Amino acid sequence: MSDFRETLYTIDKGGNRKWVYPTFAPGRFFKRRSVVVYALLVLLVSMPWIPVGDSQAILLDIPHRRFIFFGETFWATDTKFLFLVLIISGLSLFFFTALLGRVWCGWACPQTVFLEFVFRPLERLIEGDRARRLRLDAAPWTAQKALIKGTKYVAFAAVAWFIASTLLAYFIGREPLMMMMGEGPNNHISTFVVTLFLMVIVLFEFGWFREQFCTVLCPYARFQSVLMDRDSLIVGYDKARGEPRGNAKERKGDCVDCGLCVRVCPTGIDIRNGTQLECIQCASCIDACDSIMSKVGRASGLIRYDTERGLLEKRRRFLRPRIVVYACLWIALLGTFATLLLLRKEGEFLVIRQTKAELIQRLPDGRITNQFKVHIGNKSDETRNYRISLVRPDAVVLVAPLSPFPVASGESATMPLFVQFDENAFKGRSILIQVDDEKGSVGRQEVPLLRPGR
Repeated sequence: MSDFRETLYTIDKGGNRKWVYPTFAPGRFFKRRSVVVYALLVLLVSMPWIPVGDSQAILLDIPHRRFIFFGETFWATDTKFLFLVLIISGLSLFFFTALLGRVWCGWACPQTVFLEFVFRPLERLIEGDRARRLRLDAAPWTAQKALIKGTKYVAFAAVAWFIASTLLAYFIGREPLMMMMGEGPNNHISTFVVTLFLMVIVLFEFGWFREQFCTVLCPYARFQSVLMDRDSLIVGYDKARGEPRGNAKERKGDCVDCGLCVRVCPTGIDIRNGTQLECIQCASCIDACDSIMSKVGRASGLIRYDTERGLLEKRRRFLRPRIVVYACLWIALLGTFATLLLLRKEGEFLVIRQTKAELIQRLPDGRITNQFKVHIGNKSDETRNYRISLVRPDAVVLVAPLSPFPVASGESATMPLFVQFDENAFKGRSILIQVDDEKGSVGRQEVPLLRPGR
């Protein structure tokens, strides 16, 4: 196929879609992927139902601007953590792609996980193997065909509804979701519409769009050309060993040109043409080829996980400068995130000077008043009462109109603050203010004072 890099395997010359009917290829990599994939599926389904403290393990409560991860609550004001998560995620993309290629696509991407291990197995169960599905789709519509297709899409819709409901539990919580289901859709129209919308999206994606998401929409395949190099791990065909192709009786190259590697591919490519953006590194072609090599008495590994340098030059170089740099940065960012998380407090405050006029006044008794405001944020799961006090000095009076100052969970509030002092008794330039709640000290802040005419 001379123009394989200019055309998609799933599009014919007329621009029409060619459906992919991958053959099921059990093997050692399929077994390993199954362990990883089903572990991920169990985690995905169970996270909203596992209690951690007083909440579920993961809750993305967007209306209240709080995000709970395994008992730790983050608020919209925790931008430094969001920033670090985004930076770590971006660096992980560079690091793991440069090292392991598109291992994410074949082993952990939700598109692959659901399509290859949920929907396609269900399709094989209902419609049969590849040959039977081909015959069924090519046959004219009959009552039997309508029954089989209808059964499949009803099953798909049920799974899509389950996925949509699980996703919704991450955002509204498990208890509200169960309550809404018990009361029926008429009492919760908006939630029902959202669930139905998500269900339709999932059904469309895995029932019809399928591998086109990987080959047409997903940008990650395009990124690989700049993120990978000759030493990145890929699924590749050993051309020097496999060519020229022959059959099991003719002793040419090891490739017997059976075509099984093409038939098992979930995106329909021919891995023997080299590295292609449609390849998701799922290793199905490896399992298929190894099974054929075993049958014809030849060594396995004609198609294997390797690097481009390993396939062409028979030598590998996994440890290289970019990998070391990526790894050091990645570890440093993870360490920073962990340190900030360990030092993180459930409350924060900031004392700032008022922006209005007459911030500095001289009272009738000669004392000087500075006006401030204290901004307090409560990051705990309960209402807290905050007390503002002076650590030093004794010659200064701190006037807080409301102390203790209540702040609801996840909320921020601002209170005015007045500092009075006699400039003859107090010669200092600043004071130290402390904020406490029922759990202990929230923190301290050094605040400078101003005098009239200065």
